[in-house]
Amino acid sequence: MNPNDLPSEEKTPETIPNTPPVYAPYQQKSVRPAPYALDRSDRIFAAVLLVLSIFSVSAGVWGGFAAGFTAAFILVFSAFTFYLARKGTPLGFYPILCGVLSVVLSAVFVTTSDLLVRFCSVIVMALTSTVWFCALGEKNIPDRESGLAERLINQYFKSLSRIPKSLRSLFVSDDPRVKKTSAILLGIACASPLLCAVITLLMRSDAAFEGLIRHIFSDVGNTAAQIILALLLFPCFLSFGFYTKKDEDETKERHAFKGIDTAFIASFIGLLSVSYIAYLFSQLAYFFSAFSGILPDGYAFSYADYARRGFFELCGIAAINMAVQYLTLLLSRKKDEKLPVILRVLCTFVGVFTLLLIATAIAKMVLYIRRYGVTVLRLGTSSFMIFMAVVFIAMLLRLYLRRVRVLPVALATAAVILSVLGIGNIRHFAAQYNYNAYESGKIKKIDTDYLRQLGDEGVPYLIKLTRCKDSEVASRACGELCLEVERLYKGEYREVGSKEYEFPLEYLIPKEKEFGAASNFNIPRQKAYEQLDDFLSKNKTFLKDHVEERMQAFDTANDIYY
Repeated sequence: MNPNDLPSEEKTPETIPNTPPVYAPYQQKSVRPAPYALDRSDRIFAAVLLVLSIFSVSAGVWGGFAAGFTAAFILVFSAFTFYLARKGTPLGFYPILCGVLSVVLSAVFVTTSDLLVRFCSVIVMALTSTVWFCALGEKNIPDRESGLAERLINQYFKSLSRIPKSLRSLFVSDDPRVKKTSAILLGIACASPLLCAVITLLMRSDAAFEGLIRHIFSDVGNTAAQIILALLLFPCFLSFGFYTKKDEDETKERHAFKGIDTAFIASFIGLLSVSYIAYLFSQLAYFFSAFSGILPDGYAFSYADYARRGFFELCGIAAINMAVQYLTLLLSRKKDEKLPVILRVLCTFVGVFTLLLIATAIAKMVLYIRRYGVTVLRLGTSSFMIFMAVVFIAMLLRLYLRRVRVLPVALATAAVILSVLGIGNIRHFAAQYNYNAYESGKIKKIDTDYLRQLGDEGVPYLIKLTRCKDSEVASRACGELCLEVERLYKGEYREVGSKEYEFPLEYLIPKEKEFGAASNFNIPRQKAYEQLDDFLSKNKTFLKDHVEERMQAFDTANDIYY
């Protein structure tokens, strides 16, 4: 039978002569991306980063985010700068400004102990230094309002995704020396679990060896935690550096999103504007008697009531308006990078109204401070209002000038304000202002408990208040100072007759005796110790004489915190 006469469904390569067999298509296996081609400078950079990662954790994090953290940041900043710098790379004014501000901002960890200022400074330092590194690595920021935000997000997430590739690059090479080093490190890693088992058995077999090991590894838990954290930090640093220097810039202009409909945004902002117009109308009641019926019955106008009411609410409204206006700039439909006229008019009104709110809120705060004194919260919130005022001015200019970029202005402004608050020491300013205002009679009362809450910065002024002419204030200051001595010194309590406890001066040892280690140094703590040492040496029976005041201050602190 001729194979060609078979039905088509029965024809196979075996039934048709001289027909090659049919094979399934070849499925190519997925190939891992090629590692970075590293040269000697790259490997030196990796070694330096490993050392700096350990130093950053040991001196910076374990050092209490003080001078050690400042030193670690400057060293890491310098290492990245030298590694990424290329001859002939054009650097604009803004990247240079960000680089300078990030270094200046690192000084706040030496000059202040305020946790909020330090926390915000860490975030802003990371952002400003990244702008500088991107400029060195020739990562251009797109000429769009959202360009800086996209660049920063892309930089962080892309570099994190390159961690496996970066680590693999260190151990993959045709260089025999690199291969030998990789083999040595792998051998050490594989032997480590067995080594732990052997050392444990040797310790159980001999007391002298056990004593030696315990002496060497007396703080092994703390050391192990530092090493683990450093090994987690190192790949992040490494991949950030390799990605910034070696990967091509992948930033692309996106035109798929055309923006939100103008009518929707106009109606959204328009409704807010109506409420703001009503608010402005209500303010006439404070200035014209014809509108006095707007105020509640029995309302008595006073500067104290005016100052106390509404400051934080005005801050909240300003923050909401800032978010709405910036999102409008980013998401609205534009023509030639310009907003429609109706949106520009509405945004201008909202911006001017918000600036008026900010001015009102700051005026309220000035009145309140004159009457009741300064707190860190009042200063911090006022600084945030100033930050929002600068951002709103930038957004108003952006409505009419295409070259103005809001986010870069906001980032630089935040860095400047945090530098002023940190290097100027917001806590010291609060303590100094309240003490001077009380001594001069500008404020009638001074809160000694709040001075103690200011921590190291409040100690010098508590010492001064122990000599206050007002015996009640002096007594409260003595009690608060006793609690500060307990916080800053180690000592033993002794029972003294019917009194609860005494804190003997001869047993006082500074808790931060390791102040000789520069990593723990900060100026406020050093000043607090110096002044307390001097005060206690001149008043040797101070703690013994003020046991009752200490107990009263302790009870007050418990009432406040619990």
